[in-house]
Amino acid sequence: MLKFAEADLSELEIAAVVDVLKSGWIASGGKVKEFERRFATSLGASFAASCNSATSAALLLFEALGVGPGDEVVFPAMTFSGPAMMAHKLGADVVICDVDYLTGNMGVRNLYDCITERTKLVVPTHFAGAAVQDMREIIELCHGYEIMVVDDAAHAFPTQDEEGRMVGNQGTDATFFSFYATKTLTTGDGGMMVTDEEELADRLKIARSNGISRSSEDRYQNPNTGWHYDIGMSGGWKMNMTDISAALGIAQLTRAGHTQQRRMNIAKIYNDILGPSDMLIVPPNDPRQSWHLYSVRVQKRDEVYRAMLDKGVQCSVHFIPLHHHSFWKQNATALNCTEADRMAKHCLSLPIYPTMTDVQAVWVAEALLKVLGDLA
Repeated sequence: MLKFAEADLSELEIAAVVDVLKSGWIASGGKVKEFERRFATSLGASFAASCNSATSAALLLFEALGVGPGDEVVFPAMTFSGPAMMAHKLGADVVICDVDYLTGNMGVRNLYDCITERTKLVVPTHFAGAAVQDMREIIELCHGYEIMVVDDAAHAFPTQDEEGRMVGNQGTDATFFSFYATKTLTTGDGGMMVTDEEELADRLKIARSNGISRSSEDRYQNPNTGWHYDIGMSGGWKMNMTDISAALGIAQLTRAGHTQQRRMNIAKIYNDILGPSDMLIVPPNDPRQSWHLYSVRVQKRDEVYRAMLDKGVQCSVHFIPLHHHSFWKQNATALNCTEADRMAKHCLSLPIYPTMTDVQAVWVAEALLKVLGDLA
């Protein structure tokens, strides 16, 4: 069975983690700070703040930006539930926006229909690792109405848009990333928030550590200031990243170009064999995107999924639209999500990860063509 996803970990990552384990300091410390600096630099962003997951990043950002009861927060239908759930837990009303059938991304036209006088925040997702095409227009529309934009880049490191800007440096109020085990850069699990607002970044770093004004490393290793600290804000959460995870992230960051190229090579093999075809729709062969997912559109999707399993290929589906889940049917407003409904019937994600071989990629593509032919 060819797995759907697999982390690409080398001796470099192993050595980096071992060095931290031997150092005597494994909590949040110097490696976390180094990872934040390097990650921000890689995007051209001013500030970065790490945490323990992308869902935590969403919660920290939404809370810091003042999201709460009476507000509306708009999410695309094709996204993971975690960030929307964080908005809901803060007391906001979740509004679900339709997406483009081919890209899975939010568009400015559909977003416009979702905006009301209560809209506080819009959270576009860069689906599968391809940059939202209408991002400049989305930002201009939202900022024109004094609505904030925080983009969900869980799939999108390292991704560039059509203008050559890195996702995370497109002019949004903030961006958050995921470093879950299957992502294009992994720390086992983890998240990162980037922004050009220093005050926001400082607030996030305090909020992720129980509202404590000084880091544990500073309190225990700085002889000039010692143990003293202050709680200077209401609330606070325990959502910090450790030096163990950060060391893994630093090593992964140095290999990001290689891993992106491998994903791109696999996507090209798929595109060369699968498209163009009357039996399926393949994504554009875009060298600027991260290729976290390779998502096709097929007829008889569930039958195709089972037939691929029978041939030894594990596929997946991204996503079940938010408004198809029983919780969100009762706790969100979905506005005319016809394209998302259509996409939900046909989307299928093929395996794509750096440790796959070219031979395996050819096998997957040829198996899919055989399955589609048999089911036609």
